[in-house]
Amino acid sequence: MEKIDLHMHSNHSDDADFPVDVLIARCREQGIGTLAVTDHNCADSVPQAKALASDNLNVLAGIEIDCTFAGRNYHLLGYGFTPNDDFTEIHKNFSAIQWELTPKKFEKLRELNFYLDEQRLEQVCGGAIPQEEQMGEVILEDERNDDHPLLLPYRAGGARADMPLINFYWDFFGPGKVCYMPVTYPAMGKMVDVIRHNGGIPIVAHIGANVKQDHTQVIDEMLKEGVMGVEVFSSYHSPELAQQLYEFTVSRSALVTCGSDFHGRNKPKIEVGQCGYGAQHLAEIRRFVTVASA
Repeated sequence: MEKIDLHMHSNHSDDADFPVDVLIARCREQGIGTLAVTDHNCADSVPQAKALASDNLNVLAGIEIDCTFAGRNYHLLGYGFTPNDDFTEIHKNFSAIQWELTPKKFEKLRELNFYLDEQRLEQVCGGAIPQEEQMGEVILEDERNDDHPLLLPYRAGGARADMPLINFYWDFFGPGKVCYMPVTYPAMGKMVDVIRHNGGIPIVAHIGANVKQDHTQVIDEMLKEGVMGVEVFSSYHSPELAQQLYEFTVSRSALVTCGSDFHGRNKPKIEVGQCGYGAQHLAEIRRFVTVASA
Protein backbone atom coordinates (compact mmCIF):
# COMPACT_ATOMS: atom_id res chain seq x y z
CA MET A 1 0.00 0.00 0.00
CA GLU A 2 1.18 3.52 -0.78
CA LYS A 3 2.91 5.14 2.22
CA ILE A 4 2.28 8.81 3.01
CA ASP A 5 3.35 10.69 6.14
CA LEU A 6 2.52 14.38 6.39
CA HIS A 7 3.53 15.11 9.98
CA MET A 8 7.10 14.66 11.27
CA HIS A 9 9.77 16.75 12.93
CA SER A 10 13.44 17.44 12.23
CA ASN A 11 15.94 19.07 14.56
CA HIS A 12 14.53 22.45 13.55
CA SER A 13 11.98 21.55 16.24
CA ASP A 14 13.43 21.96 19.73
CA ASP A 15 11.98 18.62 20.85
CA ALA A 16 13.25 16.51 17.91
CA ASP A 17 16.73 15.36 17.01
CA PHE A 18 17.12 14.21 13.37
CA PRO A 19 18.65 16.52 10.73
CA VAL A 20 16.44 16.94 7.68
CA ASP A 21 18.58 14.77 5.40
CA VAL A 22 18.74 11.94 7.96
CA LEU A 23 15.00 12.15 8.55
CA ILE A 24 14.21 11.95 4.84
CA ALA A 25 16.68 9.08 4.37
CA ARG A 26 14.74 7.26 7.11
CA CYS A 27 11.53 7.89 5.20
CA ARG A 28 13.04 6.49 2.01
CA GLU A 29 14.10 3.35 3.92
CA GLN A 30 10.51 2.95 5.10
CA GLY A 31 9.18 3.25 1.54
CA ILE A 32 7.39 6.56 2.06
CA GLY A 33 6.54 8.23 -1.25
CA THR A 34 4.99 11.51 -0.05
CA LEU A 35 5.97 13.44 3.08
CA ALA A 36 6.05 16.79 4.79
CA VAL A 37 8.46 17.93 7.51
CA THR A 38 6.30 20.01 9.86
CA ASP A 39 8.54 21.65 12.42
CA HIS A 40 7.13 23.52 15.38
CA ASN A 41 6.47 27.17 14.47
CA CYS A 42 9.42 27.06 12.07
CA ALA A 43 9.63 26.80 8.29
CA ASP A 44 13.44 26.67 8.09
CA SER A 45 13.41 22.99 7.12
CA VAL A 46 11.25 23.58 4.03
CA PRO A 47 13.99 24.46 1.48
CA GLN A 48 16.22 21.65 2.76
CA ALA A 49 13.42 19.10 2.55
CA LYS A 50 12.19 20.27 -0.86
CA ALA A 51 15.73 20.01 -2.23
CA LEU A 52 15.69 16.28 -1.42
CA ALA A 53 12.55 15.57 -3.44
CA SER A 54 12.85 13.26 -6.44
CA ASP A 55 10.76 11.41 -8.98
CA ASN A 56 10.07 8.81 -6.28
CA LEU A 57 9.59 11.22 -3.38
CA ASN A 58 7.06 14.04 -3.27
CA VAL A 59 7.91 16.59 -0.55
CA LEU A 60 5.36 19.20 0.55
CA ALA A 61 6.20 22.39 2.41
CA GLY A 62 5.05 21.99 6.01
CA ILE A 63 4.86 23.63 9.43
CA GLU A 64 3.04 23.04 12.74
CA ILE A 65 1.93 26.20 14.54
CA ASP A 66 0.83 26.62 18.15
CA CYS A 67 -2.34 28.70 18.26
CA THR A 68 -5.32 29.44 20.47
CA PHE A 69 -8.96 28.84 19.60
CA ALA A 70 -11.98 29.35 21.88
CA GLY A 71 -9.76 29.54 24.94
CA ARG A 72 -7.80 26.35 24.27
CA ASN A 73 -4.47 25.72 22.61
CA TYR A 74 -4.21 23.62 19.45
CA HIS A 75 -1.72 22.78 16.73
CA LEU A 76 -2.38 23.96 13.19
CA LEU A 77 -0.57 22.31 10.31
CA GLY A 78 0.21 24.30 7.18
CA TYR A 79 1.05 22.75 3.81
CA GLY A 80 2.08 23.90 0.35
CA PHE A 81 2.85 27.48 1.40
CA THR A 82 5.71 29.69 0.27
CA PRO A 83 8.11 30.35 3.20
CA ASN A 84 8.78 34.03 3.87
CA ASP A 85 9.07 36.62 6.63
CA ASP A 86 5.55 35.83 7.88
CA PHE A 87 6.80 32.45 9.10
CA THR A 88 10.01 33.94 10.47
CA GLU A 89 7.84 36.22 12.61
CA ILE A 90 5.79 33.24 13.85
CA HIS A 91 8.97 31.52 15.01
CA LYS A 92 10.32 34.68 16.63
CA ASN A 93 7.08 35.24 18.55
CA PHE A 94 6.84 31.62 19.71
CA SER A 95 10.47 31.61 20.88
CA ALA A 96 9.95 34.77 22.91
CA ILE A 97 6.94 33.22 24.67
CA GLN A 98 8.86 30.03 25.44
CA TRP A 99 11.93 31.79 26.81
CA GLU A 100 9.70 33.85 29.10
CA LEU A 101 8.01 30.71 30.42
CA THR A 102 11.18 28.67 30.97
CA PRO A 103 12.17 29.93 34.46
CA LYS A 104 8.56 29.58 35.59
CA LYS A 105 8.63 25.93 34.50
CA PHE A 106 11.82 25.39 36.49
CA GLU A 107 10.12 26.86 39.55
CA LYS A 108 7.12 24.54 39.17
CA LEU A 109 9.37 21.49 38.95
CA ARG A 110 11.39 22.51 42.00
CA GLU A 111 8.17 22.93 43.98
CA LEU A 112 7.78 19.16 43.49
CA ASN A 113 11.23 18.70 45.09
CA PHE A 114 12.83 17.63 41.81
CA TYR A 115 16.53 18.41 41.47
CA LEU A 116 17.06 20.18 38.13
CA ASP A 117 20.63 20.84 37.01
CA GLU A 118 20.31 23.85 34.69
CA GLN A 119 23.90 23.53 33.46
CA ARG A 120 23.28 19.94 32.41
CA LEU A 121 20.00 20.96 30.79
CA GLU A 122 21.81 23.57 28.72
CA GLN A 123 24.19 20.86 27.51
CA VAL A 124 21.30 18.60 26.53
CA CYS A 125 19.52 21.43 24.70
CA GLY A 126 22.62 22.70 22.90
CA GLY A 127 21.54 26.31 23.33
CA ALA A 128 17.98 25.72 22.09
CA ILE A 129 14.91 26.52 24.18
CA PRO A 130 14.59 23.86 26.91
CA GLN A 131 11.56 21.66 26.34
CA GLU A 132 9.63 19.85 29.05
CA GLU A 133 10.79 16.48 27.71
CA GLN A 134 14.43 17.57 28.09
CA MET A 135 13.73 18.81 31.61
CA GLY A 136 12.33 15.36 32.34
CA GLU A 137 15.41 13.71 30.84
CA VAL A 138 17.77 15.71 33.06
CA ILE A 139 15.65 15.15 36.15
CA LEU A 140 15.41 11.39 35.53
CA GLU A 141 19.16 10.98 35.01
CA ASP A 142 20.06 12.94 38.18
CA GLU A 143 20.93 10.46 40.96
CA ARG A 144 19.55 12.85 43.56
CA ASN A 145 16.07 12.10 42.14
CA ASP A 146 16.47 8.31 42.17
CA ASP A 147 14.06 7.68 45.03
CA HIS A 148 11.50 10.36 44.24
CA PRO A 149 8.11 8.58 44.25
CA LEU A 150 6.62 10.79 41.52
CA LEU A 151 9.31 9.62 39.09
CA LEU A 152 8.92 5.87 39.59
CA PRO A 153 6.37 5.46 36.74
CA TYR A 154 8.97 6.75 34.22
CA ARG A 155 11.75 4.37 35.19
CA ALA A 156 12.34 0.88 33.78
CA GLY A 157 9.32 -1.28 34.38
CA GLY A 158 7.11 1.66 35.34
CA ALA A 159 3.63 2.27 33.98
CA ARG A 160 4.80 5.29 31.94
CA ALA A 161 8.20 3.95 30.92
CA ASP A 162 7.23 3.11 27.33
CA MET A 163 7.83 6.74 26.29
CA PRO A 164 9.09 8.34 29.51
CA LEU A 165 9.97 11.79 28.18
CA ILE A 166 6.78 12.65 26.32
CA ASN A 167 4.78 11.01 29.12
CA PHE A 168 6.59 13.24 31.63
CA TYR A 169 5.47 16.22 29.57
CA TRP A 170 1.82 15.14 29.40
CA ASP A 171 1.64 14.08 33.06
CA PHE A 172 3.20 17.20 34.56
CA PHE A 173 2.66 19.96 31.99
CA GLY A 174 -0.52 18.89 30.19
CA PRO A 175 -3.71 20.96 30.68
CA GLY A 176 -4.87 20.77 34.27
CA LYS A 177 -1.69 19.06 35.50
CA VAL A 178 0.40 20.27 38.42
CA CYS A 179 3.01 22.14 36.33
CA TYR A 180 0.62 23.39 33.64
CA MET A 181 1.52 26.88 32.45
CA PRO A 182 -1.42 28.83 30.99
CA VAL A 183 -0.34 30.58 27.81
CA THR A 184 -2.13 32.30 24.96
CA TYR A 185 -0.71 31.81 21.48
CA PRO A 186 -1.71 33.74 18.33
CA ALA A 187 -5.35 33.24 17.37
CA MET A 188 -6.02 30.27 15.11
CA GLY A 189 -7.94 32.49 12.69
CA LYS A 190 -4.90 34.73 12.27
CA MET A 191 -2.60 31.76 11.63
CA VAL A 192 -5.11 30.35 9.14
CA ASP A 193 -4.97 33.67 7.29
CA VAL A 194 -1.15 33.64 7.22
CA ILE A 195 -1.04 30.14 5.77
CA ARG A 196 -3.73 30.79 3.17
CA HIS A 197 -2.32 34.22 2.23
CA ASN A 198 0.96 32.48 1.36
CA GLY A 199 -0.69 29.88 -0.85
CA GLY A 200 -0.97 27.18 1.80
CA ILE A 201 -3.60 24.88 3.27
CA PRO A 202 -4.37 24.99 7.03
CA ILE A 203 -5.21 21.64 8.66
CA VAL A 204 -6.04 21.05 12.33
CA ALA A 205 -3.57 18.55 13.83
CA HIS A 206 -4.31 15.49 16.01
CA ILE A 207 -7.53 16.83 17.53
CA GLY A 208 -7.70 13.76 19.78
CA ALA A 209 -4.59 14.93 21.64
CA ASN A 210 -6.21 18.27 22.47
CA VAL A 211 -9.82 17.48 23.33
CA LYS A 212 -11.35 14.26 24.61
CA GLN A 213 -14.95 14.77 23.48
CA ASP A 214 -17.11 16.71 21.02
CA HIS A 215 -14.34 16.48 18.43
CA THR A 216 -16.57 17.09 15.44
CA GLN A 217 -18.32 20.01 17.08
CA VAL A 218 -14.97 21.70 17.71
CA ILE A 219 -13.82 21.01 14.16
CA ASP A 220 -17.03 22.45 12.73
CA GLU A 221 -16.26 25.74 14.46
CA MET A 222 -12.69 25.65 13.16
CA LEU A 223 -13.89 25.12 9.60
CA LYS A 224 -15.84 28.37 9.96
CA GLU A 225 -12.50 30.07 10.76
CA GLY A 226 -11.06 28.94 7.43
CA VAL A 227 -9.43 25.66 8.43
CA MET A 228 -9.57 23.47 5.34
CA GLY A 229 -9.16 19.96 6.69
CA VAL A 230 -8.39 17.53 9.48
CA GLU A 231 -5.43 15.32 10.34
CA VAL A 232 -7.72 12.33 10.59
CA PHE A 233 -5.11 9.58 10.82
CA SER A 234 -2.63 10.15 13.64
CA SER A 235 -0.64 8.12 16.13
CA TYR A 236 -2.80 9.85 18.77
CA HIS A 237 -6.10 8.59 17.34
CA SER A 238 -7.69 5.22 17.99
CA PRO A 239 -9.06 3.43 14.90
CA GLU A 240 -12.58 4.25 16.12
CA LEU A 241 -11.88 7.98 16.47
CA ALA A 242 -10.05 8.06 13.14
CA GLN A 243 -13.02 6.48 11.36
CA GLN A 244 -15.42 8.92 13.02
CA LEU A 245 -13.24 11.86 11.97
CA TYR A 246 -12.86 10.45 8.45
CA GLU A 247 -16.60 10.14 7.89
CA PHE A 248 -17.22 13.59 9.35
CA THR A 249 -14.45 15.28 7.34
CA VAL A 250 -15.59 13.73 4.07
CA SER A 251 -19.20 14.71 4.83
CA ARG A 252 -18.03 18.34 5.13
CA SER A 253 -16.06 18.12 1.86
CA ALA A 254 -12.97 19.05 3.88
CA LEU A 255 -9.50 17.63 3.28
CA VAL A 256 -8.23 14.44 4.93
CA THR A 257 -4.58 14.10 5.98
CA CYS A 258 -2.42 11.64 7.89
CA GLY A 259 0.71 11.91 10.01
CA SER A 260 2.84 9.98 12.48
CA ASP A 261 4.15 12.99 14.46
CA PHE A 262 7.59 11.36 14.48
CA HIS A 263 10.13 13.13 16.72
CA GLY A 264 12.84 10.59 17.48
CA ARG A 265 13.95 9.70 21.00
CA ASN A 266 11.28 11.81 22.74
CA LYS A 267 8.62 9.55 21.20
CA PRO A 268 10.44 6.24 20.64
CA LYS A 269 7.30 4.20 19.94
CA ILE A 270 6.36 6.41 16.98
CA GLU A 271 8.02 5.64 13.65
CA VAL A 272 7.78 7.49 10.34
CA GLY A 273 4.91 6.16 8.26
CA GLN A 274 2.96 5.07 11.34
CA CYS A 275 -0.28 6.85 10.47
CA GLY A 276 -3.05 4.25 10.68
CA TYR A 277 -5.00 4.74 7.46
CA GLY A 278 -6.26 1.91 5.26
CA ALA A 279 -6.40 1.35 1.52
CA GLN A 280 -10.03 2.55 1.56
CA HIS A 281 -8.89 5.96 2.79
CA LEU A 282 -6.14 6.60 0.26
CA ALA A 283 -8.28 8.33 -2.36
CA GLU A 284 -9.16 11.16 0.05
CA ILE A 285 -5.56 11.51 1.25
CA ARG A 286 -4.37 11.61 -2.37
CA ARG A 287 -6.96 14.33 -3.04
CA PHE A 288 -5.30 16.45 -0.38
CA VAL A 289 -1.81 15.75 -1.73
CA THR A 290 -2.91 16.82 -5.22
CA VAL A 291 -4.31 20.10 -3.90
CA ALA A 292 -1.26 20.80 -1.72
CA SER A 293 1.14 20.00 -4.56
CA ALA A 294 -0.52 22.36 -7.04
